[in-house]
Amino acid sequence: MVRAPVTGRAGIYTAERILDATVATMTVHGIARLSLEDVARRAGVSRQTVYRYFPSKRALVHAAVLREEAGFLENVTSASDGHRRFEDALQAAIEAALRTGREHALLNRLLATEPQALLPLVTTDTGPVLSAARQALGAVLGSHLPGLPAACLDSAADTLARLLVSHVINPAGDPPAAVAARLTGLLVHGLAGAAPPPK
Repeated sequence: MVRAPVTGRAGIYTAERILDATVATMTVHGIARLSLEDVARRAGVSRQTVYRYFPSKRALVHAAVLREEAGFLENVTSASDGHRRFEDALQAAIEAALRTGREHALLNRLLATEPQALLPLVTTDTGPVLSAARQALGAVLGSHLPGLPAACLDSAADTLARLLVSHVINPAGDPPAAVAARLTGLLVHGLAGAAPPPK
């Protein structure tokens, strides 16, 4: 994505300024109307500088989405860190994901006005979101279920990532805490455990 290696504090700072400007510009104009000129102006750099770090609009958008997702997943993993019981940790992680999604200005703007531009970024295996989400959720699961075989862990992380993405981009009407409790019960106890006992 980045054409030249971003080295040194100054280079990293410039890349971050460009990404900050990209997110702010997309929040106002969306993806379709995003221009590198607007991003450069907002970042206080030249258009050539933007191209030096991000060789195309597509690369810039992908990098911005990945950085936003990194913050999103940090919220998820940090929410689970304070819990020793797996069920509590999972519920906290799911609730953090749902709450962060509802409060994310750029995500909500794109869902409302440009879902066709957003969905390929967050719902496809080749997009920038699912692979990073699988990795982060795999770390959460692995820390609480250390004996789980690798193949099972990968499958569970993939399923959970797809489930959370679905709920974030198409949220239920209930509060995040209620949805998280419901999903956690289903994931931890299964359909049989979630069903009421027979009378």
